[in-house]
Amino acid sequence: MAALPPILHKPAEGLVGHARAAAREGYLLGLSFLFRQRVPNAIPQFSPNFQDHRLPIVFLVPGYLENHGCFSTLYEELLWSGVRLALYKPRYTLASVREMASDFATFMNLTLSREECENSPVFLVGHSMGGLICRQAMLKHWQMRQQVQHLFTLATPHQGTHMAHLGLGDCVVDMLPGSRFLSELNKADRAYRHKMTSVIATPDALLLRTKAAKLDGARHTLLERSGHMALLDDARLFNHLKAEIYPHLGA
Repeated sequence: MAALPPILHKPAEGLVGHARAAAREGYLLGLSFLFRQRVPNAIPQFSPNFQDHRLPIVFLVPGYLENHGCFSTLYEELLWSGVRLALYKPRYTLASVREMASDFATFMNLTLSREECENSPVFLVGHSMGGLICRQAMLKHWQMRQQVQHLFTLATPHQGTHMAHLGLGDCVVDMLPGSRFLSELNKADRAYRHKMTSVIATPDALLLRTKAAKLDGARHTLLERSGHMALLDDARLFNHLKAEIYPHLGA
């Protein structure tokens, strides 16, 4: 499979381009909340094949105010590719990213303490703010959880986004450009960036600028003509994740 192009520098979209992107993203966000958020119980927290210790494990972490139902298509694609899935269900929707990361770390540790998870290859996939939750949670766990092979962040505001001004809660303060949280996080995990990939959607009306998802030292994958929510249903994302995980199938 041909590699997806790396992210370099993209020209500004311009006011009209941002307006079109915002309208498209608003439509997709509406669909997400009206449809995906209503059917979360149709997706089990642990995939039906979770007892199969031979298969790698993928943790899925949703973003700001997202229910895990947003992963419905990605969940199905990964399940049929032969991996086990564990869905994190956020309990503190307006708490700080640090607090949510601590909760996710507890969930991850409890899951990986199960007998069928011993020595299994593990991958983390976080959408939007979920990518920040994963990064923060792993600060104390990269050494302890060496079975974690890679962290994929999807449309994550590593450098912050001004759209956070429109939200509520401590977590949106954390996602503002130049926030103390981002400044500290972007210094703290530099040694592990070789185990991270930032998947960047363009246009992205919630991040506004492509460089907001840039993370020095990590790999970058660009999905053009996609969007903040649209990339969760993008076949190119499915293929990219499968290609990364495939060598670990049957490990």
